Amino acid sequence: MKYFTKKGQVYILLLSFLVTPLTAWAGRTVVDMQTSHGLITLKLRDYMADGTVTNFLSYMDAGFYDGTVFHRVIDGFMIQGGGFDEELNALPVEEPIVLETNRGLSNVRGTIAMARRADPDSASSQFFINTVDNSFLDYQSTASPGYAVFGEVIAGMDVVDLISQEATGNAVSSLGAMKDVPTNTVVVEVIRPREGELKFADIPVTYSAGDRIVVNLVETMIREEPLDLWFAILTADSRLFYVSPAGLSLMPNSFMNAVSEDVDIHTVFNFEVPEGLVGRFTLLAIFNNPGEGIDHLEHSLRSNIARFDIELVR
Repeated sequence: MKYFTKKGQVYILLLSFLVTPLTAWAGRTVVDMQTSHGLITLKLRDYMADGTVTNFLSYMDAGFYDGTVFHRVIDGFMIQGGGFDEELNALPVEEPIVLETNRGLSNVRGTIAMARRADPDSASSQFFINTVDNSFLDYQSTASPGYAVFGEVIAGMDVVDLISQEATGNAVSSLGAMKDVPTNTVVVEVIRPREGELKFADIPVTYSAGDRIVVNLVETMIREEPLDLWFAILTADSRLFYVSPAGLSLMPNSFMNAVSEDVDIHTVFNFEVPEGLVGRFTLLAIFNNPGEGIDHLEHSLRSNIARFDIELVR
């Protein structure tokens, strides 16, 4: 099943999945950043850096970061992005924000912080991810106020490390000469909030004729809007059947349309295994924006994919 296509690259996501156990955070405090090198998942510390997180989410909601690049990469230090497009044109930004440091967050490996100029209150859209512990970037004094940490990588640090190892050199941007620019462009393809994350309720793995299969999906994170629910069954010979109210079909069909955000448990099917039906089957589920087809799954990234394997035996 195709997730999105960008510059000739097709991402097949329903044949792989990522489920990170997350608890009581509001849905929008976890975001997925799809890069040309892989997926990075971030937990944003809005309760400690509210203004900084609000600023980041505002740029995200506007689609500002989609198609930007990591324009500054220094191995053994950090990777920086969020300000230039693939041609190194500086993008227009909103008003800068007030610096939020000295709040108990440190520039340790895996944290994300706002880049800025010499003026402490000059950060706008650019951010960096620390690849090593950089405590010297923390608040030291009013004369050295540091750089505002506002979140951390909770999955995909291997992707961050991969980016940090890219060869770099000099380049010319719309603002002039730049150093430490990756020779191979590293693109931030899209950033999406993680919400309405799905998982399968506990069910047996193995069934035989006469057993009843009851499949329920449970949402494990807060959802703020109605979404379409898609459900499919992948057979051992790679056939993909979509489950809809009318039954199984090889043609793409959603299972439920505009599922209310007030509903967080979804019964997919309840049936008795007939004689002769055997084999291994993979159950797949994903949310999508209302009315969008399977070729345009842009609600979020791997965060919305749930997968469960069952075996039907004689």
